[in-house]
Amino acid sequence: MLKGLPPEARKVLEIGMSMHRLGPAPHPLVDKINETHITRILELAEKDDERSFRDAAENRKYTLIYVLVFAVLFIFATVFLVGSDKELYREVIKLFAVFLGGLGSGFGIRSYMDRNK
Repeated sequence: MLKGLPPEARKVLEIGMSMHRLGPAPHPLVDKINETHITRILELAEKDDERSFRDAAENRKYTLIYVLVFAVLFIFATVFLVGSDKELYREVIKLFAVFLGGLGSGFGIRSYMDRNK
């Protein structure tokens, strides 16, 4: 097929075909990476995974503490205010509901923003 083409066109096609066979040039650092570099990269990735796991565990602990504090405050308000002043108790419950609504919407907005990054 190439024999029937003019010499200039044949040369251009031959160069294009030889470039296609070779493909893009590899990054110069690829040839310099050895087993110790790969081992080090894997160790760093493992340490990062361990840190992420510890962070998630700490977040769960803090969430549990927050829930317990809220439960204690709610029980305290219920036990002491229902018997003495029901109107004040209703206001306190409204404030708790508003606080929880704001807290929930804040977490929802943060998770939405994190998802879009």
